Amino acid sequence: MKPTLQRPQSSAPFLNVSIQDSSPTGFTPGYIFIAPYQAAKSGPYIYDKFGNLIWDGYGVVGSENAHDFRPCTYEGAPHLCMSQMNQQFGYGIGQAMIINSDYKPVATVNTGGNVPPADEHEFQLLNNGETAILSAYEVIPADLSYFNITTGQGWLSQGVFQEVNVTSGEVVFEWFSTNHVDPSATQILPNKTDVGGTGFTPASPFDYFHINSIDKAPSGNYLVSGRHVCTLYYINATDRSISWRLSFLGDSDFTLQGFNFSFQHDVRIVSENATSTILSIFDNASNGFTSTSAYSAGKVIALDHTANTATLLSETVFPGPEPLLSTSQGNTQLLSNGGVFHGWGDQAFVTEHAANGTAVLQAQFADGSAMNYRAFTSPWVSIPCCTVPDVYAYAHNSSAATSVYVSWNGATEVASWRVYGAQSVGEGTFSVLAEVPKQGFETFYQADVFYAWTLVEALAGDGTALRNSSFQPTFVPGATLAGVCGDAGCPVASAYSS
Repeated sequence: MKPTLQRPQSSAPFLNVSIQDSSPTGFTPGYIFIAPYQAAKSGPYIYDKFGNLIWDGYGVVGSENAHDFRPCTYEGAPHLCMSQMNQQFGYGIGQAMIINSDYKPVATVNTGGNVPPADEHEFQLLNNGETAILSAYEVIPADLSYFNITTGQGWLSQGVFQEVNVTSGEVVFEWFSTNHVDPSATQILPNKTDVGGTGFTPASPFDYFHINSIDKAPSGNYLVSGRHVCTLYYINATDRSISWRLSFLGDSDFTLQGFNFSFQHDVRIVSENATSTILSIFDNASNGFTSTSAYSAGKVIALDHTANTATLLSETVFPGPEPLLSTSQGNTQLLSNGGVFHGWGDQAFVTEHAANGTAVLQAQFADGSAMNYRAFTSPWVSIPCCTVPDVYAYAHNSSAATSVYVSWNGATEVASWRVYGAQSVGEGTFSVLAEVPKQGFETFYQADVFYAWTLVEALAGDGTALRNSSFQPTFVPGATLAGVCGDAGCPVASAYSS
């Protein structure tokens, strides 16, 4: 996305929407929440479903990457949650962050005890924000003779998760993978995949488990996903034991009937009772080295605890000419209307599907190496308390028309702009020039005559005034520059004159 004139430092990714069904049976109301990284400016961003930027959050998490960016409920009010991470090789080290509807950080959350700082793979608020689930990666010395590492002590990365009290930091529950899952259960080998590690040093431990999602069940137990073991584990909250396992490549307590999965992400419990469990999963089907299918898919699975069978209830795939294979990251968000929203991980796409699987939205946010851990859709409301609209005005000369460009980063309730102009700054000098409907992130208006100063006022749909900008002087190019400029602005400089 090119920088806007009144926010020249912004370079949010351009969201190219190629499928867009805005009919009553089309995509759900709400916005798109992504946090691309390995991008020109990695950070959290909000868009509408027509591809317009709503909020540029670059810099809110400092110089680190943001992951798992989404709306959440904290202390009874809508907030935004994300993980703030120093990126490592296949995981992160950092903290979880909660920001309010004014886009101000209000709380951070981290692991406790002797567990390393939080990882990027899971941050989920529970109980109205009283507690939170966090993942972590812990490097430990290990005997890796089973993997032909016999020249000395090896190093292993184990998956850890904790439920912690957000306010006090007290650890409510914790689980360590090596206490329950032997490294021999892994489906990868040291130094044979992109993020598996060599096992030779603490900087390159063998990541045999790769914890990547944790969900707390209505029963109070936990569902854990290990990508490199290609297995889901249902953890007893009383004694930390494994109650059951679901896997295609590894040991499983259920027989998969006519489907498979592997290297999965974002496993969630939809419902459960004494005889059955319904869960959703993003089936990557590959890690780039081993595959169980030619394409990735969102899947809803039913477990029968009496017959010990697993049945595929539904599957959604990428709607392009060819199905998409996402070899890392990705998520499946089940929607209240029966539809599904997908982030496609290392493939820079998001899609939304109706209940029958038909694609009602497809958008791409980057080319090249940029990727996004998870993507979400949700309603969101913000009238930022502590910022004002940004405005830039331009005139080719002091007798030409005045072009006005305006935006308000993060504001969701603006329906139109009231534009004011003046020849000088002082009480009563500004007059109303026009009311202009909002046009995406940046709205353009051109007055017929020159105004030395401009000011804009954001209006809600019912005409209520939301916030004024500060008054801004109109930019008029000098005689030399004016020769390359036009009625609405000047081109971007690209070279020095000879």
